[in-house]
Amino acid sequence: MAMQYVVATVFYAFILTIPSIVHGYRGTYNLTISSKTRMTKVTPFYGTERNGNASIAIHVDGVGWPRKLPSDKVNLYLSVFNAKQWIEYDLTSYGTSAEEGAPCSTDDTHQCVQLCSLPSFKRFQVWGDPYKHSTGQQFYSFPLTDRTEYTVVLFSCSSQAQTEFFNVFMEVVMLNPDGRHLSIERAPLEAIYLLDLIFYAMITFLCIVQRFSIYKGVKLYSIFVVTLSLKLFQVVFEVVYYRKLSATGIDDVVLYDATRICDIMTNAVFLALLLLISLGWTITRDHLTKRERQLFWVFFSMYGVFGFMHSVCNDPNYCQSFLLAFYVVKFLITFCIIVALNANLERLRAGTLELPRPLTPTQLYCKILIFYNVRWTFLAILVFPIGLMFVEVAVLTWEQAWIGILLQELLYLAVFVVIAHTFKFYKQDQVTPSRTSAAQEHAEIPSENNDEQAEVAPENAEAGAEQPRSPRSE
Repeated sequence: MAMQYVVATVFYAFILTIPSIVHGYRGTYNLTISSKTRMTKVTPFYGTERNGNASIAIHVDGVGWPRKLPSDKVNLYLSVFNAKQWIEYDLTSYGTSAEEGAPCSTDDTHQCVQLCSLPSFKRFQVWGDPYKHSTGQQFYSFPLTDRTEYTVVLFSCSSQAQTEFFNVFMEVVMLNPDGRHLSIERAPLEAIYLLDLIFYAMITFLCIVQRFSIYKGVKLYSIFVVTLSLKLFQVVFEVVYYRKLSATGIDDVVLYDATRICDIMTNAVFLALLLLISLGWTITRDHLTKRERQLFWVFFSMYGVFGFMHSVCNDPNYCQSFLLAFYVVKFLITFCIIVALNANLERLRAGTLELPRPLTPTQLYCKILIFYNVRWTFLAILVFPIGLMFVEVAVLTWEQAWIGILLQELLYLAVFVVIAHTFKFYKQDQVTPSRTSAAQEHAEIPSENNDEQAEVAPENAEAGAEQPRSPRSE
């Protein structure tokens, strides 16, 4: 029963830590839609302060060659809804979770059809009767008066039975009053990742110095330094990405993919470090078995391959498959860490663990502390996303969404600090044998000298007794 609880906890932790994609707010869209498509949600929700601004350029054209423009019966509307309207109209289930270009069902019984009669914050008819259609580009600019979230939606109110396809080219730009493209719930991320960069640069520098001074030759510490270096690169890409997104509104796909790849590599190396510690490599034994080495490389090869494929994937069908395979492999690695860590810790405490050499009490204490610190740290990594989910749902408002990311970054920063501190016990464990042997040799030398002196003393006493007295002494 306890094992099932652990498995369920790990599984839910993985589901809750699936990263969400942050889009830019200067978007260019090329959509091929049908007159029967009731709704196409163009942009994700964008939070703005009062007196923000939205600019939309749209051009409707035909499909195929030669270009055939849609008929006047295709009534195409462009609307801007705020979050309150979107929730009140019960439209959150349409558009498949706010993905770009996701159409609503064509079933006339669905409520998305009623968009043709429901009021919105802004609405423009861009094609159809009675609007006199224009073959050129149409431009709309208007202020966003309320402090809330907005989304741009295209929908058709066509009543004809025949289906017509047409292309819609759009460019959407949304700005806050300060001229930044980041929405107000994402605006603090630029400063958060900048502070993150400063802290990780300091920690990585100190750990690299210690790697070549205090922990020279410690293989586990070298893996830890690689983990910190990869995390530092990830934070650098995050800073550049959000600074560019804030200044231009352009979602740089290359920078975004770089952050995701660095994140996958950081997690892979960090999980490898935790798994090696859990197996007791260089702590309770010097080598892994052949089967353990094979499983280790198979798991992390699959972890890296599926993670990379999901990062660069564009087809939603394949992306879901890669994501599922990625989290299955991650779940297996995490399960191995939990089992190996608890097994080695309990056997070490019970004294039933086979060790290559006898342990002193100080060595045993250091090894137990290493396993304890890693176990509690890993438990925090698994449980924290569940608690964070409840905080985001029950406590934080939409304007405070950045607090969730801040708490997550603070968690990982604390985890790296704890692991760095744990290596102090690892070093004491490695240094203790040499100090003990040297102390024993030092203790043996005086005892031998004392024995020799004790043997020489009686001989001198006997020799002194046998010597005759001199005449002067008499």
